[in-house]
Amino acid sequence: MIKVGKVKYLNTMPLFYRWEDPQIQLVLGHPSELALMLRKGELQAGIISSVEYLTNQALYTYVPDVSISSKDRVCSVLLFSRLPIEQVSRVYLTPNSITSKYLSIYLLEEVYKLKPVYTERKDSADCLLLIGDEALYEKKAGRFPYVYDLAYEWYRRHHLPFVFALFIVRKDAPEWLSQRIKELCHLSMGAFFNDLEKGKIKVDGFSQEELFEYFTQCLYNGLSEKEELSLRIFMEFLSSRGLL
Repeated sequence: MIKVGKVKYLNTMPLFYRWEDPQIQLVLGHPSELALMLRKGELQAGIISSVEYLTNQALYTYVPDVSISSKDRVCSVLLFSRLPIEQVSRVYLTPNSITSKYLSIYLLEEVYKLKPVYTERKDSADCLLLIGDEALYEKKAGRFPYVYDLAYEWYRRHHLPFVFALFIVRKDAPEWLSQRIKELCHLSMGAFFNDLEKGKIKVDGFSQEELFEYFTQCLYNGLSEKEELSLRIFMEFLSSRGLL
């Protein structure tokens, strides 16, 4: 049985909507959990933070034309702040995603030229990085006066989308796995967006309009030249920080 990691967030729904293969077992987890499992060989593939691929390219390849990327914004990787971002001094970074954590550091330190203290305590921070469903629900709650979309901040700087996750495959996995994943993802996306157009996608806490906006205006599941260029730019930053 081939084990494939699936992030348990709403943003993976299009890729796994019609995912059925008796040879493949899906394993659920947070991005950082799945990245560690993939690195240790406990998974053969998974939709994993792009930083995991960039920092361990000797171990992996990735499925062509599949990703979780932004358009100009992503809507579910957000900095929630009690202060304008220029005044931020203490920042909580969720441990659930390596990529979002490093993107936050890039934006805070390289773009805004801040030198914040990073804390593991939400209650002591004036700015919180939240991702996935937690970010979507927090935004709806409206408890923070300032909300910054990390992908939009990246887009303003580079005029490119940001690649949050790739479908990463270990190089020692069966040769057929990458192609099969691509087939299943594209089959799933076709069925998902067809049902989304017909109003058949239901998620507690979200209206049909909110779901349609999120999946069509915020997320992109392909991988074109623009996404590849964005990955290279981000890799240059990681390299400059000695993170590769």
